[in-house]
Amino acid sequence: MTDQEPLDLGATELSAAEEARVRREHDLDRPRVFDQRNDVDRRSRTRANLLPEELRTGSADPEAQAREVLRDSDVRTEIPESAPDTMVERRESEA
Repeated sequence: MTDQEPLDLGATELSAAEEARVRREHDLDRPRVFDQRNDVDRRSRTRANLLPEELRTGSADPEAQAREVLRDSDVRTEIPESAPDTMVERRESEA
């Protein structure tokens, strides 16, 4: 992904109109604005250290890798209905 590509919501059950509203509201079509609002650049620099298993396989760009993980996390945090197949189901105790 480049800084120019819209951010991905994943599979959702949102209508086209609702998805368009969410995309506007959360700057998903303006990744630079999204990154600035969420301080993604600074956070990615501090999280670009690879884990031992990642060091063994290597990474062409650890900072870009961290940026994508942070963006994905921020989207899922801001828009819980994004990628519904990965949401945690919460249940009340029957006891």
